[in-house]
Amino acid sequence: MSSNPIANKQSIIIILSLLLATVSAVIYITKAHQSHSPETWTSFVYKNGYESASYLMQDGFNDYAACKIYSQDMSVTYQNAPWQCGSKCRFDSMRQGFECESMIND
Repeated sequence: MSSNPIANKQSIIIILSLLLATVSAVIYITKAHQSHSPETWTSFVYKNGYESASYLMQDGFNDYAACKIYSQDMSVTYQNAPWQCGSKCRFDSMRQGFECESMIND
């Protein structure tokens, strides 16, 4: 039995092309799902404690420091209610609530 060198080269080229197409598709999908929005911060002040569904939300802060100042001021208004600032928050329709990439209170 002799192997056909041309057929082997064609097979290798086809396999490499499929591999390259797969890698390209994965990279494209990954980049498409990355957030391209600027980092913004959202304040959450839990008027009746963390377990309550009643909270005040204010978004659009450019940095954590501005969000923290606002949150602390609002916290005092509601008898030192707990608060958090979240970065890159968005509404999650599956959970019917907001989800943030990170939540900070320090």
